[in-house]
Amino acid sequence: MADAQRYTDPEGGFDLVLPAGWTAEPNAEEGGVELSHPDGAGILHLLGLAQPDDEFPDPAEELYAFLEDQGVELEEDEVDDVELEGGEMSLCEYATADDEEGGDETFWMVGVATAPGRLVFATYFCASGEQDEERETVRAALATLRLHPAS
Repeated sequence: MADAQRYTDPEGGFDLVLPAGWTAEPNAEEGGVELSHPDGAGILHLLGLAQPDDEFPDPAEELYAFLEDQGVELEEDEVDDVELEGGEMSLCEYATADDEEGGDETFWMVGVATAPGRLVFATYFCASGEQDEERETVRAALATLRLHPAS
C-alpha cells in the first residue's frame, strides 16, 4: 500500500492504513466512516463500538450473530480469521440478490474485529461481478486495522 496514509477514527476507536487515492467521509446516518476510491467499485463502511474493558468478544461469534440477523448462512470454512495488531478479525464474503425477482446482486465482504474493550464492524459492498477490482485492496486495508481501548 505505497503512498498510503493512516486514517484514525475521530472517536478514537480504531485506525487503519487508507489505500492510496481513497477518501474517508463520516456516515451521518449510520455512524462510523465510509472509505472509497472516486473511481472504485464499492464502499467500505467501518463502525467502532466500545465494549466493557474486561470483555474481549470472539469475532467469529459476533460475525455469525450479525449474519444470522441478515438471513445469511455460511459454513465455518467460509470465514477467514485475520490476526490484527492487538486484536482479531473474522471476515467473510457473500452475494445477495437486490430484489425478489433475482435481478442484480450485491457482493458483500463483512468483518468483525475485536480487542479488549473494542469492537469494529467492517462492511464492504459493490455490484456483484465488480468485487475483483478492489477485493485485495480492501483485505489489505483491513489487515492494517488497529483497535484502541475505550477511554
